Amino acid sequence: MYQKLRMMMIPKQTLTSMIICLAGLLVIVLAGIIPNFISSARLDREISGVQFRLEEQDKLYPVRQLLKNNAQHKGLMVLPFPARDRLSRKLIDLFPATFKDMAKKAGMDVISISPDLNFLSDSCNFLIVNAVIRGDFFNFRKLLVNLGEIPYSERVEEIDIQQTQDSMEFRMKIRLALA
Repeated sequence: MYQKLRMMMIPKQTLTSMIICLAGLLVIVLAGIIPNFISSARLDREISGVQFRLEEQDKLYPVRQLLKNNAQHKGLMVLPFPARDRLSRKLIDLFPATFKDMAKKAGMDVISISPDLNFLSDSCNFLIVNAVIRGDFFNFRKLLVNLGEIPYSERVEEIDIQQTQDSMEFRMKIRLALA
């Protein structure tokens, strides 16, 4: 190979200059371009990780706002403890309308409300009312707080929660004190 170069009659100084330029080019490629490719690949991975976290936060933001708002309202809300009283048997018919107003105030829909007829005898001093309502879980909490404001409500006997396609359905048995 050296003889072929010699036959081409390239002067020694030119050959040395070419080797120095090729070595410089090799150093530039090894020191500059390859590390840039490596750091570019690392930055691409970091960018995709940050994009994933941003999408996750965008999806969770409404839930965070809802919890934050509920936490702010939680400190402001004081649970009611009215003096306990009994409902007159003549006013039993008014409870469904009262319950519907409370549910509407809490942002829930009443599907049905009906007294349990097994407990309507004169000897029984309480009445069980079956209620089916639909709405959000946080609004259900508001409804329970509103129910606590009624002086003749003794307790909630049973709560059954079922998730439907667009909301939650709550079945309750409410015990009312009768006079």
